[in-house]
Amino acid sequence: MEAKRSIRSYIGPGGAAFAVLAGLLLLTLLCALTGSRERPGRAGTPTAFELLETGSDTSAYLDVVAVSEAICTFGPDRFYYVAEDENLSFRLVCLNTAEYDALTAQRDYWNSLTDAPEPFRLVGRKYPVPDEVKQSFLTVFGMESDSFEANFGTDCLITQPAPEPVRGIGHPFAAALFALLFLAAAVGTIWQELCVQSALLRLARQNAVKAAGAELLDKQTTLLCGDRLRLGRRFLFGWRCGLAAAWEDVLWCYGRAFPFGRLLTICTADGKRHGVFFRTGEEKALRELTAAISERNSGVRMGMNADNRAAYARACRS
Repeated sequence: MEAKRSIRSYIGPGGAAFAVLAGLLLLTLLCALTGSRERPGRAGTPTAFELLETGSDTSAYLDVVAVSEAICTFGPDRFYYVAEDENLSFRLVCLNTAEYDALTAQRDYWNSLTDAPEPFRLVGRKYPVPDEVKQSFLTVFGMESDSFEANFGTDCLITQPAPEPVRGIGHPFAAALFALLFLAAAVGTIWQELCVQSALLRLARQNAVKAAGAELLDKQTTLLCGDRLRLGRRFLFGWRCGLAAAWEDVLWCYGRAFPFGRLLTICTADGKRHGVFFRTGEEKALRELTAAISERNSGVRMGMNADNRAAYARACRS
């Protein structure tokens, strides 16, 4: 049991991998649960009508003290009216019958039946006045187009139900980025753990777990690349890459060059591939490792080609 624990602690993911996973998960949750959680124009406090651009997605409001009779229709249950706001400006508003019925004090003030009431807030969206609506107002009031714009402006307020807050991701792009990084790290950690399990199982079947554990800690074992590799008399170990195999189980090796070094892939008899990266300046260690593999296993295949790939597949099936 102690030997297995020692091997796992060297070739397994380690606490750092799980700390990275926890950190990425925490960052994902923080980005998802913090920041603005409302879609623009769909929730939040409405903005004053005169401060918004026409066609804005943000809700607008008008505080009105008076409202006229219906001027023209917008649909079966909606009509256009003239409303006077608290600044004594006239605006066109489109209300349904229920909203209009609720403006009793404002209707009375328009007809000079009462003193000015408390302003009533209408909430909706700011839109350009449709041409047909403008023509109806010109006909009713007998005015010219320029006079219409001078009195009523070019925009109107169409009321609608107050938008409900929409719960969304606070920082969607950052949350998606950290989520992808978390998934990639999780997949890598799971694969690494599978390699560890496979290596330990093969050693157990060979009754070599105790011997491998002793050799891993043996002072005679050669350390390469700052202890990222350990080359023993019978076994080869790779730090944090799931590699713990007898030399005769190292069946195929091939390399791939990168701008900052070279990746050596070591394929073992349990069907797993273990990547070991050698940085620029570690060419000597790479040569020492490949020489040791070739010396201890004369049948190892070197290089990436179709023949070696097929031979490795056959060896893993046998």
